[in-house]
Amino acid sequence: MFYTVNKINLFVKDEGNGQPSLVFLHFWGGSSQTWNGVTALLRDKFRCISYDHRGWGRSDKPQTGYNIESLASDTLALLETLQLDNYILVGHSMGGKVAQYIAAKKPAQLKKLILVAPSPSGPTVLPAEILEGMRNAYTSPEGINGTIDHVFKAGDLSPEIRARLVADMEKQIDSSRLGWTNIALPEDVSKGVDSISIPTLIIAGENDVVDTPERLEREVKSIIPGSEMVIVDGVGHLSMLQKPERIAELISAFI
Repeated sequence: MFYTVNKINLFVKDEGNGQPSLVFLHFWGGSSQTWNGVTALLRDKFRCISYDHRGWGRSDKPQTGYNIESLASDTLALLETLQLDNYILVGHSMGGKVAQYIAAKKPAQLKKLILVAPSPSGPTVLPAEILEGMRNAYTSPEGINGTIDHVFKAGDLSPEIRARLVADMEKQIDSSRLGWTNIALPEDVSKGVDSISIPTLIIAGENDVVDTPERLEREVKSIIPGSEMVIVDGVGHLSMLQKPERIAELISAFI
């Protein structure tokens, strides 16, 4: 279904019942479908809400609004529309940076925070050649598949899941694709992250070379007081697609 927030239409999947509600935020290139394998295992116990960020999936694709504050504003406006008073944010990569920004604002309704291979809240500054490669990574099927295999270290995906992921990565415009690399990735939204006081779980992938366990230990876990980190064996940057059962198990246990 679609909800209109901040003058744009967001595609939202709302499944299951039970408290707390789990709100899933996807990565740069993903969609609400990124979480299908996880929500299928959790929706019998919890209300699971996932949506396509602006610029991705079936949501509207405006030319602006791809900084972290704007993406977070969409999330908060959607939560208000849904009248959620007891929820947990589950953010992956780009969605993890958005989730940290929101948690730093200390909304009373947010009870716990789960970060899956999150992009740190501080700026990510990359060499020019890597950044240029990222800007062009989603512009061809060859580039997308190469990114899945060699950057995200997810060559073990089934043909069905890979096809769905490739289709998601193609559903963007220049503004949404470049909004991450040019605006949100180098953005510093760390203010207040060191005072997040809700229980926080960080899930890292053993083989992740995008946001390595070492980086997450240094730039996320060490900053968020009392946070805990779990490393999932045998996965890269897309653990929710590679091992959805393990991610659902960790989420359920943490709740």
